[in-house]
Amino acid sequence: MEAKSMGSKKIIQLLIVLGVLLGLFLLQMYSDLIWENKPEKEESGEVISIWTMHGDTEKALNVALEQYKEKHPEVTFEVTIYKNEVYQTAVNNAILTDSLPDMFFMWGHSKLWRFVNAGMIQEITEAVEEEGISPKLREGGLDAFTYNGEIYALPLYGWRAYLFCNRDLFEENGIKYPESFEEFLEVSEKFKQLGITPAVTGAKDGWLSSLYYMSLVQGEGKGDFVYKAATDKRLFSSFQFAEAAKKMDQIIKGDIWQKGFLDYDGYNAVHLFSQGEAAMLYYGNWASTFLESDISKVKGKVDVIPFPNKEDDEGIGGYVDTFVINKHGVIPQSEEMIHMYIEIMNSISNVVVNDIGAGIPVYKSQAVDEEKFPILYQCWTMYNNQTLYPAYDQIMSEELSGNYYYLLSDFVYGKKSYKEFIEELSEE
Repeated sequence: MEAKSMGSKKIIQLLIVLGVLLGLFLLQMYSDLIWENKPEKEESGEVISIWTMHGDTEKALNVALEQYKEKHPEVTFEVTIYKNEVYQTAVNNAILTDSLPDMFFMWGHSKLWRFVNAGMIQEITEAVEEEGISPKLREGGLDAFTYNGEIYALPLYGWRAYLFCNRDLFEENGIKYPESFEEFLEVSEKFKQLGITPAVTGAKDGWLSSLYYMSLVQGEGKGDFVYKAATDKRLFSSFQFAEAAKKMDQIIKGDIWQKGFLDYDGYNAVHLFSQGEAAMLYYGNWASTFLESDISKVKGKVDVIPFPNKEDDEGIGGYVDTFVINKHGVIPQSEEMIHMYIEIMNSISNVVVNDIGAGIPVYKSQAVDEEKFPILYQCWTMYNNQTLYPAYDQIMSEELSGNYYYLLSDFVYGKKSYKEFIEELSEE
């Protein structure tokens, strides 16, 4: 009987222990309801997913996000970084799979309108007006992001295309900077005879070849004619485009670019120029960050001039780089987050212009520090009143842009003549 009593006590003790454990488990489970505690995930606030490209914009974005988090620690950002050459593919795939992030890097004009027409981009007109952004921007600052009267993004900075010249190579050989296309060819020939590469480029990046062609087109007529040709391809057969193609043919056959340029990209081209391997580089102003770096052998030895097409009133560039808001993401769910976007965009812009020195000022309050960024300062102050036209792939439709770059690549690679380039570009 005593053994049986002892067994019953042990069973009772076990049941008590199990009851206590069950009580603790239930208490933990329902503690949020009992004491109105928020779940850990909710305490951490919203998680904002952002996509960007590798480079200066990525660096500026990280600084801007850290600045915002200092004031708003409850917001978490998840940033995904892509290499430039795969970024557009990643974004296009995300559209098809409905997996766009909350905020992502984008370009203005036709590239943006495609997303707007697909119902993917949040318009921010009211918030922009509430914060009085428009009067703070330089002329044309919102042009690339305004569609049918509605604003869909804010500019980060501006860009322009320039001819960067190695001052030492010009001065040491008694050669003057070219002021016309004919002089450009003559200068190139003089450098070739001296065993110096006249100019570097990267044909793997079609936009670099396009910079040359765009400038030649501007030298033969007004830049706005491209807008008309973008909606009527037959206009590409006009004198303006055909004559520019002839001159492009002279550059290609003139052998002015470095050996192996067909296998080089933009980064390679800038690196070669920074090492003193050529007299000229035609590129966007963002090359200045590399040319002014500690590894550059031409630091303090670079002059910036416009492409010598005798067209001083027009240039290539504008304000087109931006981040946009996914209309179906978390940001449009509250006005506070729309204003968060505006604050972050302003911060990125200030970091790029003031701290990194990679972009042309877009806000009236911004200015390039001449001592800190002497090359960018030259870019900024030269022809400030020029009418700027964006890159062709930003004006043209996706289909036309793809065909243009395909044909231009074949032209540069010697697979098509300038006549075939024009004929096929203008075909309906």
